[in-house]
Amino acid sequence: MNNIKHIVEEELCAVNKELNMLIHENDEIHSELLQFINSPKKRIRSLCAILYFKSIKAEITPQFIDILTIGELIHNASLLHDDVIDGAKTRRGALTIGEKFSPQIAILSGDLLLSFATEKLIKIGDMKIISFFQQCTQKMSEAEIKQYMLRGSMPSIEEYIQIAEGKTASLFEAVFQSCAYISQNNIFKAENFAKIFGILFQLKNDLEKESARADAQNKIFTPKDILGIEKTNILIDNYQEGIRRELEELPDNIYKNGLIELLGLV
Repeated sequence: MNNIKHIVEEELCAVNKELNMLIHENDEIHSELLQFINSPKKRIRSLCAILYFKSIKAEITPQFIDILTIGELIHNASLLHDDVIDGAKTRRGALTIGEKFSPQIAILSGDLLLSFATEKLIKIGDMKIISFFQQCTQKMSEAEIKQYMLRGSMPSIEEYIQIAEGKTASLFEAVFQSCAYISQNNIFKAENFAKIFGILFQLKNDLEKESARADAQNKIFTPKDILGIEKTNILIDNYQEGIRRELEELPDNIYKNGLIELLGLV
């Protein structure tokens, strides 16, 4: 992963700088929140978007960095809320904010990150971009509600995919739609790539031991429970093939190669 990040190190550093500038209060909660957003992360949404748009020769402008920062803020806010919903005590080996302080503080901290995202959207001031992210957060919330209501019940694979698209792929989509829009590239193609990648990311994430353990504790059923491992792997292969077809349309360069390598790691 570090080798891929090195290709777009300058742009990723710009996103990290924007995130760190937003949290400037020097109290215990803000310090904890700053540590949370800087804890070892893949920055997968930003990384994927930068590689994709640099592969098609889009200019990575300050507004582009703002969009990526908004995506990271919404993602981190959703993690804080998810930890409360799941009753999680740890994340990546460290105590969650909900466990260290309280679930209420974790929820409010997530809300604070969302307020930072809203502030950046207002500064961008483009209703098209605001609409992309509004639709995204609505889909994320509806998907999380649906997943919670289905706890203890075996969903159909169609219901699972709908939830995965809402809670995970929709944020990839909003970032890619917005970046395509400001760089005057094909929004539909970017959105389709993001949707397939996002669902694939969720499918593979649900097979990881830590995620599978948490899902089992919370009585959340995923494709391995619905279809079995063999058919789940076939489903993953289908989405990987879909991404490969999308990648074939991109120009041959180091950024496309980075995306191909990234596909093998997620």
